Amino acid sequence: MIFRLGCAYLASQVMTRFSAFMVAQGVPMLARYSIFAACGFLVLVTCMWIWQESLLYIPSVPNPANPLGNALRRPADGPEGLRSPAERGIPFEDVALVGADGVKAAAWFMPAGDAEERARAPTILFSHENAGSMALRMPLFEALRVGLRCNIMCYDYRGYGDSDDAVIGEDGLMLDAHAAWRWLTQQAGIDTSKILIFGASLGGAVSIQLARDVCEAVDAGSDAGPKPLGVVVLNTFTCIADMMSAKYPFLDFGIVKRHMLRMRWHSIDHVAKLTVPLLLVVGLQDEIVPSIHTQLLAKAAVNSPMVTSRNVPNGTHNDTWAKAGAQFVMWLAEFIHDAQAARGKADGTKKER
Repeated sequence: MIFRLGCAYLASQVMTRFSAFMVAQGVPMLARYSIFAACGFLVLVTCMWIWQESLLYIPSVPNPANPLGNALRRPADGPEGLRSPAERGIPFEDVALVGADGVKAAAWFMPAGDAEERARAPTILFSHENAGSMALRMPLFEALRVGLRCNIMCYDYRGYGDSDDAVIGEDGLMLDAHAAWRWLTQQAGIDTSKILIFGASLGGAVSIQLARDVCEAVDAGSDAGPKPLGVVVLNTFTCIADMMSAKYPFLDFGIVKRHMLRMRWHSIDHVAKLTVPLLLVVGLQDEIVPSIHTQLLAKAAVNSPMVTSRNVPNGTHNDTWAKAGAQFVMWLAEFIHDAQAARGKADGTKKER
């Protein structure tokens, strides 16, 4: 932050001296304004190119109790009730996930109950939004665990929460997601045929890509492991380029997107390769991701055997599931039931053949 403020101050000093120089040279006012506008646009584009990742990846969020104090970065920094599942009476296990590159990601596994219930219950693998740690999603976890009697695994991406500090980017986050999938399918002691991959916002993009990777590996015969039972996404986007068009229309130029945008998250392509059921939930009052993104993703999921969309008329980006209330849990319960029925039907068809 201090570095950026310093850069802003330096830029203002340069522009002030440049303005004085043009006045001294007798440059007309209209020409000066045009030059300033062009320079301002160039500076804006340059700053967004340099710091574009920080616009998406936000490991720390302001403390609502003390906005001028330390930001909330790790679960322990949060307010009471949002620091650990134990604060809500939920049994859990601390899990250290290890990515293929050796980076460790902190995770919590919250079993549905005793070993027997854990082994037969459905399991949700949750990838969270772009801002703050997994601990801030505790109200959602509590609602899902009570309403669905399911196991839940959540994790913090690298650079977030108590995970290792490392470069935050698409490749790294996908290594973290795959590490979570491996742990669930190899060490969790659950029914691996009942794993639901669930993500919100950025986590939706992570979930779609993870499910695509697993589906492709299993369909190609290179992985004997299970496919997910289904995929659930909440208020997610088609790709970063489309989000750039929605949030920064003044930069909506092909040359900018092709040559300056490093971030991709091209879910609109990945979702077409899903071969498992898909549930999309969207708040129609989402102020960050236009709801049309959900419609486009649903339309693009051409290989999914079951695509279901649910709208929450008054849902915004961060409260859609809460605004839906008990209906949200009901939608997930129905989706799990229908996905299991679809899988059973598909398995029966295969046996007949």
